[in-house]
Amino acid sequence: MRTVHFKPDLCAVTNSRDPIELKNSIVLVEGNSEYLIGDDAKDYGGSGQRLIGGSIQDKHYQRYIQALLAKGLGPGDHTISIGLSAAANYIDEFRTDKSSNVLNQEDHKLLAGLVAEIRFRSGRTDAPIQLCRVKLKPEDVPVLYETEAVRNVIPNTAMTFGIFQIGGGDWQSLLVVDGEIKRDTHARVAGIRHCISRMKEQFGLQPDTAEKAWHTETAPSWGKNLYASEWESCVDAKKEIVQSYVATYFPELVNKFQGYQDRIKAIVLSGGAVHDATFVDALIAEMPSRYSIYTIDQFQIMEPDGSKLMDPSFTCAFGIHSTGVNVGLDIGNAYLKGVFDV
Repeated sequence: MRTVHFKPDLCAVTNSRDPIELKNSIVLVEGNSEYLIGDDAKDYGGSGQRLIGGSIQDKHYQRYIQALLAKGLGPGDHTISIGLSAAANYIDEFRTDKSSNVLNQEDHKLLAGLVAEIRFRSGRTDAPIQLCRVKLKPEDVPVLYETEAVRNVIPNTAMTFGIFQIGGGDWQSLLVVDGEIKRDTHARVAGIRHCISRMKEQFGLQPDTAEKAWHTETAPSWGKNLYASEWESCVDAKKEIVQSYVATYFPELVNKFQGYQDRIKAIVLSGGAVHDATFVDALIAEMPSRYSIYTIDQFQIMEPDGSKLMDPSFTCAFGIHSTGVNVGLDIGNAYLKGVFDV
């Protein structure tokens, strides 16, 4: 079983730029055009921001699917089944109707054509073109809310609780009551990128520097020497940003608990935020005392093949995989993630 993840940044590859090595990216080849997708796109292209959201009908979303499959499967011929996740504000564009949890027939045919032959370069922007040919099994393509996918990996012994799925792109919530997912409680607000933007503004940093400061919990501090800078702790500032973030957005989520306040006593945190101890501690400190907060890694969930513990960043992708497909694709706003059981 293999997992892959990379940023959804995208830029065009041009002959005017010198070739570069790709650390965690891939180049898609479309006729005479080529697109670099991944962690190296901003350095190479200078911009390359992700277009938020999307569906199978959208070109940028199609490229993300192709990039994930090419990177996860590699060159050759592959016959697979796949599943997808979708944010609540886009999921209706995937389904036939609200009662369905599978990709509509029109988009299924479109998807099959998109992945039939993917031309790509790997390792360097001038590497030889390779072919990844994918044939979809004659099965439905499940499409799940990201929070529904997370519920799939939480042990069934947990029957009544809230889910907070927190990643770079958004913070989503959903309630499970007596083992039943309550879709009408789903809510979505800004994610950790909002906090990083706050740090950028507070310290007057460039976007990449702000992201580094957020993760390292140190920020540049200019002293008497105007030609050099030192990095010093910004943990306290980060805690204050998280506290403000939770105080601002938590009410919007908890208001969706209406009708179940007497039942919900526990909340499970999942997503990339679980890796950030400072963020988790600051968030828990802001939570009302009536809630017991657990991180999903406390359940000690193993990957399906039993090889290692599940990474909280991949809970959504593994939740899609748990529906019985070979490949679970989580096309996120902050990262593209895939689980490949092939």
